[in-house]
Amino acid sequence: MKALISTLSVFLLFLASCSSFKNVQEPQYRDIQNVRLIKVGLLQTTAGVDLVYYNPNDFGIQLTNARGDVYIDNDYFGHFQLDENVKVGKRSEFILPVVFKLDNVGAIKNQRDIYKKKEALVKIEGHARVQKAGFSKEIPIRFERVENIEKFRAIVASR
Repeated sequence: MKALISTLSVFLLFLASCSSFKNVQEPQYRDIQNVRLIKVGLLQTTAGVDLVYYNPNDFGIQLTNARGDVYIDNDYFGHFQLDENVKVGKRSEFILPVVFKLDNVGAIKNQRDIYKKKEALVKIEGHARVQKAGFSKEIPIRFERVENIEKFRAIVASR
């Protein structure tokens, strides 16, 4: 009887874990920090960027992969990819250390517009793979807001 109760308890715990994992809420964007230049190239410039997000979920997760595109005023600006795995606590802010690859051709084309403005519409679209209790799921990363673009000027000016 004890073995049956133990097995049933483990099974119910497993089901509860699975059902909460289905309801993963999308992380909420907070800020961009620590923009640093890594490599300047002819067609592409590589920079490190820390994206600050908030986990609205009642459980922690492991973020194993994140990637996406960045647009400024609806013009393609570049692509980002997660640099390392990140452990995310429940209901807490976390930092995604990403490598950002700037499309120099697009930046040159739109550089005058970027220098004229203090703010621009910044849009981030991508996906992240999260893990919890051995299960993984891909969730969307979406963000769209008018932002101060001073942080991006350092990357564009370095070309």
